Amino acid sequence: MQADLLSTVPLCSTVICNMSVGPINNMDFLTLFAVYVAVVLTCIVLVCKYSGQQQSPLTILFDCLAKIFGPITPKWLQRFSQGTMHKLFHQRSNMFIYIHILLEVVVYAEFTYEVFGYCQDMDTTLLSLSVPYILLAVKTLFFFLCIKRDPGTVTKKRIPSQLQVYPYDGRLFHPGVSCPTCQLVKPARSKHCRVCNRCVQRFDHHCVWVNNCIGSQNTRYFLLYLFSLTAMAATWMRMASSSQQDLCLLCSIFF
Repeated sequence: MQADLLSTVPLCSTVICNMSVGPINNMDFLTLFAVYVAVVLTCIVLVCKYSGQQQSPLTILFDCLAKIFGPITPKWLQRFSQGTMHKLFHQRSNMFIYIHILLEVVVYAEFTYEVFGYCQDMDTTLLSLSVPYILLAVKTLFFFLCIKRDPGTVTKKRIPSQLQVYPYDGRLFHPGVSCPTCQLVKPARSKHCRVCNRCVQRFDHHCVWVNNCIGSQNTRYFLLYLFSLTAMAATWMRMASSSQQDLCLLCSIFF
């Protein structure tokens, strides 16, 4: 009889461990994190691929929907939707900054609710628990700098010094070429941003998430922002994985 009872201990341990870890495996914060990453990566790919092009999957979809629902949609609603889409994707807008902050708040709230308690119960050190929030503060600093820092706007006062930074290669960049919009001589590796309506030195791209161009003066902050964001995501996954392992170990000890 005693042997039969002892033989059921591993089974009970496995069942209880699976019951305890089950909610963590299906934690809502992991789902929200996956949605967050998917939305960010999708927007980055779409913006990088179709930036400056008249036709994109979004415009094609919008045109198809307009043909279907146009005849039955009020004119004022059509003007409102067209104006909203134009402001979001063809003009500087803070909407994506608000979306970014909202997603981050939701993910961190769920992370704190689901994982923080488990890690605290497992006697995780305060320093380890504070790492994600320290990274959040660091990431927020670089995020703010990406938004507020001038990317390297080409102006009349700056042109003499900006022309000396990079030499013209004679292929993509030629001396004496002026921007038809800004009416200024274009330094090498500069480009006119249609969204911001300005020429930017060492232009990389226009990032909708920071509502700013990424150029010579803020590239370093943008790279540090991406690095801190990656480190923050890795910390989330590490703590979630550790909490699962600790629960399994705890179940095997007590059962």
